[in-house]
Amino acid sequence: MPDPEQQVVILHEDETLIFVDKPPGIVVQRGYDSEEPILYDLVARHTSPLFLMQRLDRGTSGVMFFSKSAAANPRLTRMFERKQIRKTYIALCEGELTAAQTIDAPLDRIGPISFGVREGGKRAVTHVRPLVPTPRGTIVVVRLETGRTHQIRVHMASIGHPLVGDWLYGERNAVRPMLHAAELAMPHPTTGESLTVAAPLPADLIEEAARRGISVPARGQGDTWSEQLSD
Repeated sequence: MPDPEQQVVILHEDETLIFVDKPPGIVVQRGYDSEEPILYDLVARHTSPLFLMQRLDRGTSGVMFFSKSAAANPRLTRMFERKQIRKTYIALCEGELTAAQTIDAPLDRIGPISFGVREGGKRAVTHVRPLVPTPRGTIVVVRLETGRTHQIRVHMASIGHPLVGDWLYGERNAVRPMLHAAELAMPHPTTGESLTVAAPLPADLIEEAARRGISVPARGQGDTWSEQLSD
């Protein structure tokens, strides 16, 4: 259970936006019958008003942002619709993935909490590139072209490389699905200037990789994880 007194790490803040480093194991917004701490409330302690613009799964760590301006929200919504908000993830998956690929497979709900590749589902596109492939697992960089629920988790499982620790689509062999929202890039909704915010790789992902004998590559100063997709 997350600590209700924990402090949120702020990665970037201005008059319009606030970017935070979401810890794993905490939900973003309150469920119907839950009294556990939620990320929204933790961020709202720091600033108000606050508007939720995106979500990450409970087990996913990394960068996400909230709006602080109601006036900017319609523009942010259009930016999502026009795919101007680019999200890049780092993950540890099972098996040795040796080639970059684009997974273009529709997703649909197949159970109360699960999704799967299904004809007639919503279009979902995921770009994947291996950074450190080994038989014991592969560090991959992932960019989403669409933003469906559980998209990375389902798509990786569909190609035979589920995320390490993904109890829903793979095996419960780690503390959580090893998925980290490493970077978010977008034009600023009020100034139009390019904005890229990164969250450092979490200790549990690095430790799980090390347990398998895998060294996680460092992001060089001035580099972005998304550049790894086009090298």
